[in-house]
Amino acid sequence: MVRREKSNYVIQSVSHALDVLEQFNGGVDEIGVTELSKRLKLHKNNVFRLLATLEARGYIEQNKVSENYRLGLKCLQLGQTFIKQMGLLLQSKTILEELARNMKESVFVAMRKGKGIIPLDFVEPPRAVRVVSFLGTALPAHCTAPGKVHLVFEPEGGLSQSLPERLERYTDKTIVDRKVLLEQMKEIGESGYANSPRT
Repeated sequence: MVRREKSNYVIQSVSHALDVLEQFNGGVDEIGVTELSKRLKLHKNNVFRLLATLEARGYIEQNKVSENYRLGLKCLQLGQTFIKQMGLLLQSKTILEELARNMKESVFVAMRKGKGIIPLDFVEPPRAVRVVSFLGTALPAHCTAPGKVHLVFEPEGGLSQSLPERLERYTDKTIVDRKVLLEQMKEIGESGYANSPRT
């Protein structure tokens, strides 16, 4: 018996509904039907039906004033459930707090997902200047401190597969030269940590 690829079992309507939810990534608070229709290249009637379904289940809610849509409480509940199921986060909390207190720096715990890195939790030391939280947002591995730490522990030969062919520049400090990045990986492996100011 020949096994079919999982992609062959994808239900298009469910995929479109998830596409709608994913449009609220990256700091977008509210989106209207017309804008969603343009982004997803779907007819407005289809988008409206998707939104109505998601709204009925609590994943989307409508701002009655602007008539735009935003994420609903069900998304928060699912996120909280995910956190509770991640034993790693419960175990790491004390370590994060101790590190933040001793180093007087923000400390993250993150996981690899595909070629990106996703911060799951972070602790800040008590100070006036605070960092912006990117919890749950997929970030590039080659120019973030948690991403570089993950890259250091890739199995031999795995690093080249984990990095995109072209390293994208995000700031004037982003390393886009693979040779320079590999040299930094060696330094991080020897020191046991990576820090953001060098990214």
